[in-house]
Amino acid sequence: MTVPDPFQYDDAAYVLGALSPERTAEFEDHLRGCDACAARVREIDEVPDLLAGITAAEVVDDVPDTLLPSLLRAAARRRRRQRFTVAALAAVAAACVLAVIVAVWPSTGSPAGPATKNFVAVVDSPVRATATLTTKSWGTAIDLHCRYVDAAMDASFSYDLVVVDRAGARHRLGDWKLPPGRAIDYTTGTSLTPAQISRVEITLPDGTPLLRLTT
Repeated sequence: MTVPDPFQYDDAAYVLGALSPERTAEFEDHLRGCDACAARVREIDEVPDLLAGITAAEVVDDVPDTLLPSLLRAAARRRRRQRFTVAALAAVAAACVLAVIVAVWPSTGSPAGPATKNFVAVVDSPVRATATLTTKSWGTAIDLHCRYVDAAMDASFSYDLVVVDRAGARHRLGDWKLPPGRAIDYTTGTSLTPAQISRVEITLPDGTPLLRLTT
């Protein structure tokens, strides 16, 4: 059985400087031996220069950054067939850089609405989380609220968000660090529709599942 490449979706975030220092070092080490990832990086390595000239009026709202890899590669393929203007490609790229991580002080409230669901622990873990999955024209938006169950927690750890589709393929949607005494609101998305999503997982950086939300 072929083992999925854990760095398959990191190329765009790497080019834009959005990976954590630890993940950047791991990805650069991976690039030395992975021709496929290296090719994807070369294909989109001009995007930061294109973004430098974009204006706020050119940015389209409500598109998550996890769509960036596929959109950038699609733009690169189309660019080989016809010439794109710099402004057009920059607008596509900038429109996708919208994932938000916000550290907030804990509150007694939780996101309202029937779409908000609780994650279930897969193993014993100090983390608790809820998520809202919202249908969009481009796929599914995911609004995650994550916190430590113990307010006295005095350490900070990194976690990944992974979506598993109905075929069993895993799609990494980013990572964050959860500081002690606070909660994290993490907004991202996937091109998969809600019907195509089997479950959402919060994992350790090595891929070990901690919490699971079955759709």
